[in-house]
Amino acid sequence: MNLKLIIKPNRRGKQKTMVVWIKKQKILENDLLQLFNFFNEQVKISTIRRIHTYYKVTSENPAIMMSLFSTAGNLINENYFNYENFDLETEIENE
Repeated sequence: MNLKLIIKPNRRGKQKTMVVWIKKQKILENDLLQLFNFFNEQVKISTIRRIHTYYKVTSENPAIMMSLFSTAGNLINENYFNYENFDLETEIENE
């Protein structure tokens, strides 16, 4: 699972833009959709296709972006380290 926080200068002003890229994976799909529904009014979500598919999430509010980033990190920990729901060998073979 890849989770990237990108902070770059905004073209129009002195403010910085925060972008979160979250790699799309089946094991986290339901949890991520619930998270996106929670932040629905405050964030803009798009899909980017590179070698893998990513969700690109942006917002004007940096506090919301940091909250989303930390919550997504917690989701990764809960799913990957909960061995009842996750088979590491199967997940590695599927990638």
